[in-house]
Amino acid sequence: MKFTVLSMTAALVVYAVLCADAHARDERVLRALAQIEPNIDPQSGFPWGVHNAAKGYHSNFERGTRTHPTRAAMDRAALLLASPDAEHNQRGRELLEKVLRLQDTDPESRTFGVWPWYAEEPLTEMASVDFNWADFQGAVLAVILRDFSHRLPDELRQKTRKALEYATRAIIKRNVGPNYTNIAIMGATVSAAAGEILDRHDFLEYGRKRLRRSLDHYRETGGFNEYNSPVYGMIVVQELERMIHLVRDPYCKADARALLDETWKSIAEHYHIPTGQWAGPHARSYSDRLSLGTRRSIFSRAGLLETPEYGTGASILIPEIAVPERYRSLFSKMPSQPVRLRHRFVRRTPHFDTIGVTWMDDTLALGTASYHSFWEQARGLIAYWTPEGQGDRAAVFRLRFLHDGQDFSTGWGRHFQNDTRVLTTVGLVTNQGSMHPSFDRPEDGIFRARSFKIVYSLDAAGAEGRKLDGHRFELAAGPIRAVVHTVPESVFDGKPISWSLGKTKTGVQLVGTCYEGGEKSFEIVNLGEVRIAMGLEFLRADQLPLSSPIRWTESPAGTPDAAFYGVFWPGVNTENSPLLAPLKPTLR
Repeated sequence: MKFTVLSMTAALVVYAVLCADAHARDERVLRALAQIEPNIDPQSGFPWGVHNAAKGYHSNFERGTRTHPTRAAMDRAALLLASPDAEHNQRGRELLEKVLRLQDTDPESRTFGVWPWYAEEPLTEMASVDFNWADFQGAVLAVILRDFSHRLPDELRQKTRKALEYATRAIIKRNVGPNYTNIAIMGATVSAAAGEILDRHDFLEYGRKRLRRSLDHYRETGGFNEYNSPVYGMIVVQELERMIHLVRDPYCKADARALLDETWKSIAEHYHIPTGQWAGPHARSYSDRLSLGTRRSIFSRAGLLETPEYGTGASILIPEIAVPERYRSLFSKMPSQPVRLRHRFVRRTPHFDTIGVTWMDDTLALGTASYHSFWEQARGLIAYWTPEGQGDRAAVFRLRFLHDGQDFSTGWGRHFQNDTRVLTTVGLVTNQGSMHPSFDRPEDGIFRARSFKIVYSLDAAGAEGRKLDGHRFELAAGPIRAVVHTVPESVFDGKPISWSLGKTKTGVQLVGTCYEGGEKSFEIVNLGEVRIAMGLEFLRADQLPLSSPIRWTESPAGTPDAAFYGVFWPGVNTENSPLLAPLKPTLR
């Protein structure tokens, strides 16, 4: 009898917890639906959206075009089905039907199982299909079928199951490797969940092996290929939480928890408390400063918010998992000594690995990648600090390489960082585009340009710039001065680079003009000599900049990939460890 009473008591406790969780989820769902309601098109039920990328980035729409995003529509359908309100459920069924109709269901089609970005731009009319939409939409379908299948009539339930099957088949056919970080993990989650929901052991086995490959890759390399990314790092967290929530397979759960631990370790190590920023370098980021939503998402899991903050997408249907206890203090207490981090993020051939180096103290966070593209989402050299009187708005210091005013993906930077000093070279690679690494590659390998410029920018209120002497410049705000050492011998296409200071709307910049004039053709493989080096150091008010010049020599180093010249800056590196830069554009 005693055992029976205890069992009943335990069951009541579990029941109470489940009811509380369900009530909390209902509140989140209703709040999210209320927030997005003003942005809903009453005719279609789709949320309104705006194409916020350049024309040619998947879509042929101009930046700013008003659209009906299919991904946002799928999210809203899931929220409506999750709502405790019966009328919401009916709207969810109607919207889900509309979104399912936009999937390519032709098994012979190249885009089978995929959705377009926008309802008004079919797959056949897009600039290039984004196959990731099978993963993103499949992830939400898995949640609908696992948690809210009982709210679908039989016919719609079967359509939804078919849509998940087709999305999973597209994912498996594409079979991305662990180097495609967030999609590799998301596709593993969708496949494993689909395997259990659809009773397809082949799907489950594929998802299990794909997740294990991502975990093994992380442990072998020391990081994700899409390394230290504020946007994609949190997508990885959410997708591993989704795996743990949806999939019952013990192997998947164990690997997801192990990879989630590794992910939080990396995030926590790079969080800079004084500025509230995620220290660089970043393989991919959509903004220079951490968004409020990302910060609150981190703080919620780290137990630093009195009231958890939830978004308006279907991700709120997945229970959050707390940051492991051993990492939580890294979000609330800065170490007494400067933090020095060094991780190999990407393994390539000799001299082309990507090594991330980060320095953080009670004011400054500086991060660099040893080898990186200058495309618009990359932050290969970025620093943060909080100028006096600026509150929590961090100053942002960046290095960019621009083609006609836009970030140039064909430009690549190499950095050697020693604490708060950085030695840099800028070069070029072949077989890449301008706006994007692959979307806009010129067929003839020739770029037309009116300008190529190297830009050091400081975004901070009260920022000032001044020239120290013939080759050194200072960009300063508050307690930190960034001193740039240029090299007079630097050339682009065989011609000298000129440097000048200028004001921006939000700060100051130092511009190295490689070319400016009428439109001219530049064929990368036959370009004149490109040999560019700069030095950078971050100083406090009482510190003097280095007086030693940067110099280079021909290096005997050479590999099948490239021949190199060596760059030296006394006080930063030594002749035993030069920064090696390719003499010619390297193949990508």
